[in-house]
Amino acid sequence: MGTPHGEPLRLGVVPLRPLALHDLVEGAYLAVRRNAGALLGFTLGVLLAVELLHWLLSTLVLGSVPSASAVPTDGTASWEQLRPLVIDYLLYLGLGSVFGLLITGVVTVVVTRAVFGHRTGLGPALAETGRALPRLLGVLLVEALLIGLIAFANIALLAVLGPVAVLLTMITLPAVVYLAIAFTFAQSVAVVEEVSPVASLSRSRELVHAVGWWRVLGVTALVVLAGGLLAALAQALFAQISGGSTVADLLAVALVGTVQAGFGGAVLCLLYVDHRARVEGIDGLWHKAG
Repeated sequence: MGTPHGEPLRLGVVPLRPLALHDLVEGAYLAVRRNAGALLGFTLGVLLAVELLHWLLSTLVLGSVPSASAVPTDGTASWEQLRPLVIDYLLYLGLGSVFGLLITGVVTVVVTRAVFGHRTGLGPALAETGRALPRLLGVLLVEALLIGLIAFANIALLAVLGPVAVLLTMITLPAVVYLAIAFTFAQSVAVVEEVSPVASLSRSRELVHAVGWWRVLGVTALVVLAGGLLAALAQALFAQISGGSTVADLLAVALVGTVQAGFGGAVLCLLYVDHRARVEGIDGLWHKAG
């Protein structure tokens, strides 16, 4: 699609042509700027709720939020010392994963519509996300099962074979990375294309490979790296200002997570749009956005 002057048609945050990295970054920035309430405000609220619920559940289950500083770092830590940290981590992981589906759904709805110039309020985005939530939960569970089985097999082999199993771990670790990248678009597919969890995972793998698995790995790695650097800078800054208070640490985590989920999620959503448009054209997405 193009204009009479030969330039690519642009209805919203990105031009309707194959997207380069700078298009993805610029498009994500524009989507966030034009839909700040849905992409940043809502995300911040959800992440603060996760932090609060995590604190409440850890306090109820463990008596308090455990600190890693209480565990010896010389390799002599016992299971009794590690158990509270493991339980606390699992609580946080579960809360973050489930509530993260709400953020993913809202980001996907808002960004795919922003490609065609639509601004989407939080209400319509949440309504669409609510309809997709069972599929999103299914995708999350199937992914966790597949990757969890590989991890469990590694732990079992290490327990039985000892150091010999390290060689097998070096083989299975790339398999985990491969699956994680191949399933990058699965949640976007579940929201936009309204297919089952298994079909979403299969469809994601097809779209990733149709344009390039390494391309998706590169963009994802850049998003993760940028998010990690931002997190380190923000936590160092908050520690300097607040003197290391717990509230400041939680606020830093929530603020950084908001940028990571809002902006980083928008980049990956636009990458899904780009791969699908390269493979099938833009008509299907245009119809859905309308």
